[in-house]
Amino acid sequence: MRYDLRGYGRASASTTWYTETEDLATLVRNRKISHAILVGSSHGGELSIDFNLQYLALVRQLVLVGAVVSGLPYTDHFLNRGIGNFQPFEKNDVPGGLANWAKDKYLLAPGHEATKKRLLDLLTANPQDMTHSDYACPTQPALHRLKEIRIPTLILVGDADIPDVHAHAGAIEAGIAGSKRVVITDAGH
Repeated sequence: MRYDLRGYGRASASTTWYTETEDLATLVRNRKISHAILVGSSHGGELSIDFNLQYLALVRQLVLVGAVVSGLPYTDHFLNRGIGNFQPFEKNDVPGGLANWAKDKYLLAPGHEATKKRLLDLLTANPQDMTHSDYACPTQPALHRLKEIRIPTLILVGDADIPDVHAHAGAIEAGIAGSKRVVITDAGH
């Protein structure tokens, strides 16, 4: 089963506060799922970690792709990159903001021009993914609780991904006993 977080894809954006872990828990309960293997990429990986920590008995395996973990600070490089890429959105220049993200050197491995075009097409088809207001309540930092996760965990990260994501992958691997990190060659975020 795959679903869109609030404000992404076909899901409407929230206008009130909510928690992403409770959204996923509600979906799991409504579908009568007794156990799950979670596959989460980027922020979805962070959500998968947070959900697992809240519902330890429900999750059987984790696959984390380009994931981050709450509680590990981002570098100035990471933050400034994001601020720069989002600046056009603040001026209502949605095409400019989408173009910034489509040419971001960490999202795709170098030399993949056709994929850059595909990424821009996907972003253009779903501009709300980059522009919606988010009312997700912050979670408790998971970094120091990773040791509580005792299920098979695969951590995937592209070799061209931003250094912060590599640092997060290392922290996740160090925190979850028995986890395995694999660096995918010729891949970005």
